Amino acid sequence: MTILIVPSSLRRYSNQQARLTLMASSIDELLERFIHDSSELRNFLFSGKVLRKFVIVSKNGQDIRLLDGLLTPVCATDEVHIIAGVAGG
Repeated sequence: MTILIVPSSLRRYSNQQARLTLMASSIDELLERFIHDSSELRNFLFSGKVLRKFVIVSKNGQDIRLLDGLLTPVCATDEVHIIAGVAGG
């Protein structure tokens, strides 16, 4: 199972857990499992089927945009981080 690291700004969607262990074969599948119950979270992370520009997802420290994007494969030894930009002044 792949480990998903949830930033503090999104932990209300993970029962305040910082780390989730999810079964998935790709980043897309992993994120779908994370957001499946929340349309609010889906709309925050995605615009249609594309990650929003302020959302960065990395696999083992490497930005998925430099890999295969949402189609990047994952396995049990991988750690995926979501980094969601927060605006403010």
